Amino acid sequence: MKNEMHKQLLIRPFIVSDESISGFLYRVSIMNRYRFSYLYNYLHLSIYEAQNNEFNQEALQMFAALVDRENGFINERNGYKLKSFLGAELYTKIIMKNKVKYCPICIQEKYYHRTAWCFTPFHLCIVHKVKLVDQCPQCRQMISLSAFMNRECEKCFFNFEIIQPDVCDNLIFFESQTNIQNALWEKDRFVIANCNFNKFFRLAYCSFHLLIGGIDYTAMSAEHLSFFHNQFEGVRSGLKLAIGLANVYWMYLDFPNNFYMVLNDFLKRNVGSQRYERLSAFGIILEEPEFYMIAEAYNAYFIKQIDNGNVRKDFSVFKRNPNLLEHRGRVRREEVRQTTGIAYEKLHELNDYNELHIETKYTNGQQRYLVDKSKLDSYLSTKQNLISKKEVGLIFGIIPNSVQKIVDAGYLTPTRLANSPKVNYQFQEVNKLVEDCLGVVVEEISPSMVKFHHVLSKYAKHSFTILEIISFTLSGQLMPYRLNESKTLVENYYDEEQLKDCMELIKKRKQEKNGVCFNDVMKILKVGEKKLWKVLNDEGIKADFTLIWKDGRKRYYFKEETISRIQECLNYRGRIS
Repeated sequence: MKNEMHKQLLIRPFIVSDESISGFLYRVSIMNRYRFSYLYNYLHLSIYEAQNNEFNQEALQMFAALVDRENGFINERNGYKLKSFLGAELYTKIIMKNKVKYCPICIQEKYYHRTAWCFTPFHLCIVHKVKLVDQCPQCRQMISLSAFMNRECEKCFFNFEIIQPDVCDNLIFFESQTNIQNALWEKDRFVIANCNFNKFFRLAYCSFHLLIGGIDYTAMSAEHLSFFHNQFEGVRSGLKLAIGLANVYWMYLDFPNNFYMVLNDFLKRNVGSQRYERLSAFGIILEEPEFYMIAEAYNAYFIKQIDNGNVRKDFSVFKRNPNLLEHRGRVRREEVRQTTGIAYEKLHELNDYNELHIETKYTNGQQRYLVDKSKLDSYLSTKQNLISKKEVGLIFGIIPNSVQKIVDAGYLTPTRLANSPKVNYQFQEVNKLVEDCLGVVVEEISPSMVKFHHVLSKYAKHSFTILEIISFTLSGQLMPYRLNESKTLVENYYDEEQLKDCMELIKKRKQEKNGVCFNDVMKILKVGEKKLWKVLNDEGIKADFTLIWKDGRKRYYFKEETISRIQECLNYRGRIS
């Protein structure tokens, strides 16, 4: 026989395009009446390698010579170098070893072993829409390649060709199996949107962690989903894996609606460390840029969950990406207290005054208070931006009592939070007013210029107050200067001539409002003090306005009509005399 082996085999069939190399080697040995062991020993292969399509290049060349075929007549579709074609990790997960499955109708049409039947997750003949058989229908014995090629069970001698096909009419299961099998050999073909064969399986094995223990969304089985984790009679179940893949297929079909449905069910049935571990295992896929759309939907889902009070801020997704917390719409009341120090009573008081919005929710029998984040941020921003009257005085460089004059004049707006009796002021508003009143920075100040505080003290008797400084500066009638970039009015200097012009304007305004003072009336009428007083007393003429100083002194003011009346009285007296 060895001499014959160095020649060509007597019967040299062609390999079918989808036939496995191991099945072809069995078929060749049977047709030439050789024991299978003779051939694989001749090819220097172990029984393990010969049964699992693990042919090296040397063995393939020797086999090609035996059947008188050109080298290269066998390719991946026949199972050659499947490990490098799929990648070692995926190959280990989905390739069956030392056992086979088959389609009852396919073998009735032509009996040979298809390469597709080597894959654990392929459990449907997409040509005939029947489930593949992966164990003896009679005794449940696993089917070895030798038993399949001999067409009967090694244990009970059941004939594999007489089995009744199990037709599958489940649309999702059929679609998933069809798309997966068609995408196997075409790298650019998608199983689901943007997912080729390898990418889909990477996604699937992570998604299993969300589906495990859940219901079968495809309705293929009434049992809870299990994959490689549960074993059937000591072996991995191809049907369970195929159903699992069908659920993954369904999960990403109407995306993200079905995806969210799976997440809802997952949270209901998983708690504690199990929930954390499974979500962490699924989260591996979210770190891959290719799956950014799933990551976005996943993040959006848990932002909604935290908004509804169903998860906390220390949930796994937020630990992995703390920046997501910025996108939530609500914050738990206890978190607000921890981060801001605001007591519960104060929070509800702010809610009553519409400074905050607190929503009460009942989850799993527990009452939870959720604070609207936008209103909270607005409140905290407002609160942080508020300063006291004393702080306003320090910024302006004046005493707190003078601040009230600025407020009364309408330059600043007092603010109260909720029903707080404390009055505060917007820092930005204060700062803007100060900036508008700051002087131009110069290198040298003229000796004739008057510093800010000296203006207030020197011209106080002329009512030249902080209000006048602000008013004249904003109107451009005063042009302050300073030697540095200080942000307070204390460092301002003012031109004395401009100050005098401003005081004249103040005086004119006062005259228009209150009238002319007693001394100026004397000058206008050219009379002495005694004579003027005598006319006032004799004629019963009263001052139009009387200013009483703090020390009790009084100043009298007379308007134009009153001065004209005094003039008439003086003229009349002059004619009489």
